[in-house]
Amino acid sequence: MSVPLDREREIAARLVVLTLIADGELASREVEALERHHIAELLGVPPDMLVSAVAEHCQGLLERAGNPLRVLDLEQTERLLDSVRDPALRVTTCRAMLVLSKADGRITLPEQTLLRHALTRWGLTLEGVS
Repeated sequence: MSVPLDREREIAARLVVLTLIADGELASREVEALERHHIAELLGVPPDMLVSAVAEHCQGLLERAGNPLRVLDLEQTERLLDSVRDPALRVTTCRAMLVLSKADGRITLPEQTLLRHALTRWGLTLEGVS
């Protein structure tokens, strides 16, 4: 079943949001990097969609909070990754994920896990998206 490109772009935005909060903290440098690198434009979504996606994702985490809170759900992430089929959008999404992961000066283990999972699932390499 094919997903329309606009929907793929929305899903790519959600993956970027997952990167922003994968480590359980939304750093101001990550938010600044969103704007500085024009991530929303590169993904082809309105900037407010990213802000809304962050709020929605955080609300969803709070609603299904367990002990401990699982910020990164790889099963959910796999479904999102499988929905993005456009090769160029996959590369752009991974580039955005990499830029945002590095924005606060360190790439945390959850960010590494998410990025590595996207690269592997999509058959991409770090060198190919850098």
